[in-house]
Amino acid sequence: MPTPENNPAPSSPSPPFPNLGNVITTDDVSQKGTGSYKADYVNWCRVAHLLHEHSPGWQFHLHLDVTLGGHVWKAPNDTAYVVGYFTGPNGERTPDFPQAVMDNRNNPVPYAKVTARDLTDTHRRALAACSAFTFGLAWQLWAREEVENPHREETKAKTKPTPTPKVKDIADEDQPLSQSERDLLLGLIKEMTLSSREAMCKAFRSHFKLDSKAKVSNFITAKKHEAWIQAVAHEYPQ
Repeated sequence: MPTPENNPAPSSPSPPFPNLGNVITTDDVSQKGTGSYKADYVNWCRVAHLLHEHSPGWQFHLHLDVTLGGHVWKAPNDTAYVVGYFTGPNGERTPDFPQAVMDNRNNPVPYAKVTARDLTDTHRRALAACSAFTFGLAWQLWAREEVENPHREETKAKTKPTPTPKVKDIADEDQPLSQSERDLLLGLIKEMTLSSREAMCKAFRSHFKLDSKAKVSNFITAKKHEAWIQAVAHEYPQ
């Protein structure tokens, strides 16, 4: 836990933070699992998109542990956690938000066994949880409240991806993407670091059996491409 020597900087005394409690709609919610293990969630890249759209200038950070070095902190029982926070366009800083590093069963991971994958996965989880804690974004899912399905204001709806109507006799995974859906995916890829973007494009070509020099942006055209990118995006840091 933080000590006087490595205590994070104090948060803004008067938090003029955005209130995003009513931003999400049912269109933003995805589901994973089946039966009693079924759960609603908002994909981390959707969270990032909504933050960019509704809170421009606010950036998510992981606080450095100056005692041990790096972004991973050590709890008293030697398990690992990270400390997330947001900064605002006018120098605002939100309160610290700790997030445990967990395995796929939500058990805490020992500090000495944290991998790069554990850290990047925890960064995405912390982004989503800290957004709910700080701005109220998607709080309904954490509180298990029903998400309303209102139309967003017309000025905001222009930036929301609009699905293309289903094409008859074509499998769901081969249904075409709308231009706005493609733009959202291409924007996500452009925000990746150069090395991550190149690695993801190489993996995309391999998965969809494309030529090694094929321009990936020309082949992001169907729902199966969207599903694949959303499933693996957390493996390629921005």
